[in-house]
Amino acid sequence: TDTVSKLLPVTAVLVLGGGTLFFLNRRMVQKAAEIPGEGTFRRQLLLSIFSVVFLVAVVIAAPLEPDVTHDLITLFGVALTGVIALSSTTLASNAMAGFMLRMVRNFKRGDYIRVGEYLGRVTERGLLHTEIQNERSDLITLPNQYLVSNAVTVIRPSGTFISATVSLGYDLQHDDIEGLMCAAAERAGLLEPFCRIRALGDFSVTYEVSGKLADTKTFRGSKSVLHRSVLDSLHGAGVEIVSPTFENQRRIAPDQKFVPDIDEDRTIDPKRDHGPDTLVFDKADKVEKVEDLRQRLTALDTELTDLQARLKTAGTDAAETIQQTIDIRQKVRERLVNRIAEFEAAVDE
Repeated sequence: TDTVSKLLPVTAVLVLGGGTLFFLNRRMVQKAAEIPGEGTFRRQLLLSIFSVVFLVAVVIAAPLEPDVTHDLITLFGVALTGVIALSSTTLASNAMAGFMLRMVRNFKRGDYIRVGEYLGRVTERGLLHTEIQNERSDLITLPNQYLVSNAVTVIRPSGTFISATVSLGYDLQHDDIEGLMCAAAERAGLLEPFCRIRALGDFSVTYEVSGKLADTKTFRGSKSVLHRSVLDSLHGAGVEIVSPTFENQRRIAPDQKFVPDIDEDRTIDPKRDHGPDTLVFDKADKVEKVEDLRQRLTALDTELTDLQARLKTAGTDAAETIQQTIDIRQKVRERLVNRIAEFEAAVDE
């Protein structure tokens, strides 16, 4: 009887703590779709904290002498401190970096970022790491400490400027070239194009044309579209794009120019090279869709809260109308939650 009474507290802690830990993890996984952008990070953080509390509770509830219990707790504290100290350059530093990135909020899942030598779209954000998908569709896991230690360039979803450069001879009038290159940028689907002279070399002039790309999802393919458009624009105007030291031993007519034949009726489809972007960034596209749906869900929850507050103070006629609106919004919310769950499942495939 004494043995049972001594083991009862620790058994209760094990059962309750283990069960709580299991159901907490399961519940957070199921409800991850309803936690806008914080599912993985929040789950890792809460489970880590709860696990430490659970271990301390087991030691306290164990049928041991008070001095032994005190020594075990002290030992546990020293061990935990030692682990944090020894892993300060890895685990602890990455965790602190994760907190910092959450506070700064400079990017979210689905965004195009460049950090160090890596360029890609963010597919996952965790307590210790950030995952991006690069232009080869590979998934790259970056420690959060790396993102804190290096400058992170975020390509704004509202639009970014892309450019193309070309070197041409001094025998060409720069006003004509600037006009042709701006026209090429417009044909490539860019907004507000402009051309600059970047350098005056010994043998050539370097021109750069830039324009605003509204749809940053096509960032990778749009550069190819711009380069193709520049080629077609210059060749269509009879402008040679050759090395300043170009030499050919064939006999040619003085008015012969080395440009390909251009079909004047041919038009450039800005979406031609955007197909690979959809294939390359498949996971990033799904993640971005999830983020958009979660933002809609958050806005809908705010609206429902406001409607329920108005319902409490509304009259009979107004209350009926408000209740109908709430019922409609609840159905929309249910569909949103189901769609989020479907996209989350697709992301994990």
